[in-house]
Amino acid sequence: MPNGEALHDLARELGTTSDYLLGKATSANPVRSEVSIHAPPSALTERPGDIGGIPLLGTGYCDDLAIEDDDGSFEIERVMLELDHVVQMIRRPPALSNAPDAYAIYFHGSSMEPRYYQGEMAIVDPRRPPSPGDFVVVQLSNGEDHDIITVLVKQLVRVAKDYVELRQFNPDRTFSIDRRKVRRLHRIVSNNELYSA
Repeated sequence: MPNGEALHDLARELGTTSDYLLGKATSANPVRSEVSIHAPPSALTERPGDIGGIPLLGTGYCDDLAIEDDDGSFEIERVMLELDHVVQMIRRPPALSNAPDAYAIYFHGSSMEPRYYQGEMAIVDPRRPPSPGDFVVVQLSNGEDHDIITVLVKQLVRVAKDYVELRQFNPDRTFSIDRRKVRRLHRIVSNNELYSA
């Protein structure tokens, strides 16, 4: 089974989607968004000075990631995040009117239930540093280069010198990732923060 990036590349070459190759979609035709090609429509602008809508990036379920600790080996649910595929643009909340790097994702799988259910959407603001207890999008490399090989959506427990400790809810498991493999740690913004401006 290819990793997420290889699967995305294969789907692009075949003119289809990674979800179709994984048997999660019934149509082989990729969804095209005119918004990803043209400037976002002015209707997406909340107020003068806003920078347009927020891109909803392509996501999908990916096979589990094997983790080893003192108790043995176990699997953690991970997702595929297609950074270069904009599914659609969504209305920008007031609190992110000046956040050009903000993006949105759909949740896949059940590892973060009951906090987040499959199909729910979350908005991510890379500018905001995450703190323990925040929910985060973690982009991982192999630790030797900058290529993103997998993505986790979990709760941040702590960031230490040599590792990042994360938690998933279903099944409830806390685990550590070598900090050299963590390329980006982006915070998911709560609804209270999004609409408080």
